[in-house]
Amino acid sequence: MILAGVLALLFLGYLAIAVHELGHYLAYRRYGVPVEGVYIGGPPWILRWRRGGTEYRLGLLPLFGAVASKWEEVDRLPPGRVLGLFLSGPLFSFLAGVLGFLALGVMRENLVAVGKVLLLILGFPLILLQNLYQALFFDLSEVGAIPLVQASGQVLVSHGLEGLLVLWGVFNIVLFWFNLLPVPPLDGGQAVFLLFRRQAWFHRVYPYVLGFGFAVLFALFELALLKDAVRLLGGER
Repeated sequence: MILAGVLALLFLGYLAIAVHELGHYLAYRRYGVPVEGVYIGGPPWILRWRRGGTEYRLGLLPLFGAVASKWEEVDRLPPGRVLGLFLSGPLFSFLAGVLGFLALGVMRENLVAVGKVLLLILGFPLILLQNLYQALFFDLSEVGAIPLVQASGQVLVSHGLEGLLVLWGVFNIVLFWFNLLPVPPLDGGQAVFLLFRRQAWFHRVYPYVLGFGFAVLFALFELALLKDAVRLLGGER
């Protein structure tokens, strides 16, 4: 079950990152910004090729992706197009997640369930904050990568294709919201920096926003690693 969960998360992760970066790539092309590189995964690289002046790479490090270009090319665009560049990736992730849940609704012939899922999507940040608060101060039993992998394996074994659609929908919606955080190098952080970097007030406020964002992310990763280490050492199952 754990192996099935690992393989499912890796497959969905690479596919979701590819869809996300496709959104950015198409926006760069649409606005005439030269694309120097498209990266799916991170180093070490297992595939590298060049086509039409753009280098493409596939790496072993999961949950990483980027479309590379020169900053001066992006800087010359009007603010609306800058937003378009950085929000196109999250938009593709959002649409991919919605399509996954719609396909699930069609398979189950239950449109009401689809409506509930869409409401859940809109409220995901509030759910995330609630779960983060619970994890930080109360129940730590579900924190870490190991419970996530185990739960993914259970969903796949119990529900097959429907379970795969659920994981696909959730993965893309999480990717959508996560990339809207105003923390570089996430899409939201890059968009905020480019739009407001010439404003005096921005340079006074942004370091605090940046510090808070990194503190939250660090707390999540630290909790996950700590709980996984305890489980692997036999202190908790």
